Amino acid sequence: MGTWGAGPFENDAAADLLVEISAASFDFESQAWAFDDEYIEVDGGQIAIAMGALVTIGRGDGSGGPADVDAVAFAASLTDEQLGRLRDWTGRALADGDTSELYELWEESEDLDEWLTASRASIPPA
Repeated sequence: MGTWGAGPFENDAAADLLVEISAASFDFESQAWAFDDEYIEVDGGQIAIAMGALVTIGRGDGSGGPADVDAVAFAASLTDEQLGRLRDWTGRALADGDTSELYELWEESEDLDEWLTASRASIPPA
């Protein structure tokens, strides 16, 4: 079993993403594989929420970001078009269990409300 928590960085896919960003090997376009289908698999949902949280923190609208990633630089590195796609991806990950495996898994837990609260705060502002 992997890492699993309600926070945007408390899962394996987010941890892998943070490693890529801190190692300067992150490429936004390389994440698109996770969002090609209408149904978003668990890793895609986790990636979208983690990236959204970094943007939100980087823009000063949130707190609690990982110490080894410069959220301000990450947020500034994304184009307006990429931010729009990220908002779409995050919204889809949080829509419902028919759209998102991550949502579906949280529906099965007692902590759905805690996860939704933390995750909705990760949607990048327009």
